[in-house]
Amino acid sequence: MNEYDPGNGPVVAMPETEKRPNGCRIALTILVVLALIGASASGAIWFFFFHDQPQPVERDELVEATAVPNEESPAEDSPTTAASEPEATALSLPPTLEPEDAINRIVFVNSEGQLVSLAPDGSEQRLLTSAQQRFQFPAWSPDGRFVAAVGADPTGAGIFVVDDSETDATPEPLYAHRRDGPFYLYWSPDSRQVSFLASHPDGMGLHLVQADGSADSRLLTIGGPLYWQWTADSRQMLIHSGFAGENSRLELIDAAGDGTGDSLAAPGFFQAPGISADGRYLAYAEEISGASSRLVVVDTQSDNLAQQRHAGLVAMAWSPTANQLAYTTGSEPDSRSFVGPLRLIDAASGDIRVLSQEPIVAFFWSPDGRYVAAISFLRNGEGDINVQGGKTAVAKPAVQQNLPRLRLLVYDVTSDEGRLLFDFVPTITFATQFLPFFDQYALSHRLWSPQSDALVLSMVEDGRNQIFIINITTGQKRFLAEGLMPFWSPR
Repeated sequence: MNEYDPGNGPVVAMPETEKRPNGCRIALTILVVLALIGASASGAIWFFFFHDQPQPVERDELVEATAVPNEESPAEDSPTTAASEPEATALSLPPTLEPEDAINRIVFVNSEGQLVSLAPDGSEQRLLTSAQQRFQFPAWSPDGRFVAAVGADPTGAGIFVVDDSETDATPEPLYAHRRDGPFYLYWSPDSRQVSFLASHPDGMGLHLVQADGSADSRLLTIGGPLYWQWTADSRQMLIHSGFAGENSRLELIDAAGDGTGDSLAAPGFFQAPGISADGRYLAYAEEISGASSRLVVVDTQSDNLAQQRHAGLVAMAWSPTANQLAYTTGSEPDSRSFVGPLRLIDAASGDIRVLSQEPIVAFFWSPDGRYVAAISFLRNGEGDINVQGGKTAVAKPAVQQNLPRLRLLVYDVTSDEGRLLFDFVPTITFATQFLPFFDQYALSHRLWSPQSDALVLSMVEDGRNQIFIINITTGQKRFLAEGLMPFWSPR
């Protein structure tokens, strides 16, 4: 593999003017988003359970999409404030993690579809499951003791929880169904419950189940699609259901309640809503007249809000340590994508600054709130990144030409600087399941190390699905294992 040369690498300067991204590059993500939203969720997950295991990539596995027409310019960055949002209360802070509580492990899915955990240096490897099920998207509990995953076999699919201290387990499902199988899960912050989505005759069902198996799962609400974030005290969930329009919902609901709450706004064009690290601010998109949408950041203490009209969809994520919201929007008013420049809004002042003009597909905050790791399309030399020489990591294209080529960047929000680490070819699972819904997965599955100094990613190299640890300071990649869906423990 080729490694990044830290001594003479590409430097990213924060841009001052905007450039439009290549529409052909954006189209792939648009196609995936529309296909997955419109399709049966359980059918999609069954396909990937039994067809997307680690193997050489075949040539016709990903369909190339058509370009999105460029007709109008994106909305201007001119936030305004008002005080007309519904009354709300500040949400409690999460517990502080002590250094002695550090766990620092990675879980992934091996070639047999089983769960494996190990230390970041490759030591202390444990085969957590030895079961007939094949598992997908393992997620660490916030306390770092357990791993939850969706598992499937020919009899159905279910939610499973395993203890990281045990090996070769054959776990019993906390929920299982032959027809209405689960396809996404998200731990409560107190590590006591697992919330998950499962197929439902009326769309999608949001369920809750006790992680220790002490009670049967409970259907909380129904919608389609459904996105949510837990409050830090694990008592409430900010949900967005139904995308936009007449049957959509944006509500703060009680986890122990009946699945309904007071409406916060008419949902606009976005996916996952957000709650700031201190619980003071809420973020979402609101539909406004003229079939358009605006990003809204609400101060729940004062009812003041910052508003920003946006093109296309908006994807957002709060800093884990500060009241700063990172977001991307589509580049054209009529686009159905959130792929576009990466911006940062200060919740208190409403000030907005551009972090990158790249066509950003996904982004992820580091735990310390200093960095944002971003993934963009390769634009064949275009863009605001000036590569000043040095080495680049170019994987062999022979068996990868059907997959999009992406590049990994890291931005330091404290210094207005960023760095291109390398280009890579994603696995099919990462490209078609994780990236289109990265804003929701970022709440439940972690790519960053607890120390904010490294990332873990799976990518295709030499025709195989391989997992690498990436040092964000040097840009070096270190092979960890062959497999899929690696995620870092939160502490």
